Amino acid sequence: MDISMSRTSTTVERRSEIISAAIRVIARDGLAETTTRKIAAEASVNQAALRYYFGSKDDLLFAVLQEMIQRTKEVALASMGENLDLRDLVAESLRGFWAYVELAPELQVMQYELILYALRHPASAWLAKEKYDGYCSVVESLFLRGFEAVGKTCPPSLAELARFVVGGLDGLILQFISDRDSVRAQRDLNYFIAQVVARVDATS
Repeated sequence: MDISMSRTSTTVERRSEIISAAIRVIARDGLAETTTRKIAAEASVNQAALRYYFGSKDDLLFAVLQEMIQRTKEVALASMGENLDLRDLVAESLRGFWAYVELAPELQVMQYELILYALRHPASAWLAKEKYDGYCSVVESLFLRGFEAVGKTCPPSLAELARFVVGGLDGLILQFISDRDSVRAQRDLNYFIAQVVARVDATS
């Protein structure tokens, strides 16, 4: 094995382990109470190693935000059903994503904390935009698959429809992490799904 490749692999793995440790600490203690000392202890490394792999706490926090964006995209894509008509595809995908929200609401809180943190730093504000652009892209992919499955042409308003879905989910998530009322959240989710399906019907 090429030694340089081995070192690169080890570096990537170690960075990933530290990011995962940071996610656990932030989700457990909150961003305000998260220190590099806590993260280093969680990752079983010293603070010098933390600086070696990430340079600064900000660099690490931004890496955490990017990791959470990627994880959420993967969950959303995995929630897409197969062999469903357009309405069922939309409904099942939204319900599948919501199951992830209810399973780990602390991760949702953490993401909002990190997004606000990024927005407070002009050099990293692009991360917040990337998050929402990425989510809209995932939703557009979902609709594209659905329209293709039923042999229909995607409407020109697909991007606007995707932003409507992402914005609606944002509101539902914020309310849920505020009161953790699953019964109310499920009721609101069903109402939201009905609104999305109605908009899909209007454009198809």
